[in-house]
Amino acid sequence: MPRLSADQWETIRAEREAGASFPELAAKYGVSHQAIQKRAKAEGWGDGQDVGEIVRRKVAEKVAGVVAACNPKKRAEAINAAAERSAEIIKRHQEESSEIRERLYAGLKAHRAAETKEQKQLAFEDLKAAKIASETLLNIHRAERQAWGLDEERSRADVVIHWDGDE
Repeated sequence: MPRLSADQWETIRAEREAGASFPELAAKYGVSHQAIQKRAKAEGWGDGQDVGEIVRRKVAEKVAGVVAACNPKKRAEAINAAAERSAEIIKRHQEESSEIRERLYAGLKAHRAAETKEQKQLAFEDLKAAKIASETLLNIHRAERQAWGLDEERSRADVVIHWDGDE
């Protein structure tokens, strides 16, 4: 039986996850259905029943720039670029959180130092603005972290990288 390339295995996987049977794929690609079953089990292929999970995985691969059939160097570069973008987001979140904290502390200091009712009212308004800004920023950060898959492991599809060393 012929040795299949990484591209061919990716095509077989895509067809299997779209609902093709092992015998159909074996006949089409000239490889035993046992070999396909073994690889499917080892790599956790879908069987076409849960298309949603397959689509989520494919989307995650595309967003990360991980092309299934690319070589290991390109894959590593794509993963590194995605990690860099994610790290930039986290650093920005940290900076924005620090700015909100500074605004809160400044408002508290002004409130403690206020001597007149008007000064206390202005300081209180500053504290309310800090609270509103912190809640808004928290919502933005949550949405952005969810969109980038930075928090919950189960909120995003796993990107699995396989390389048989032949490329």
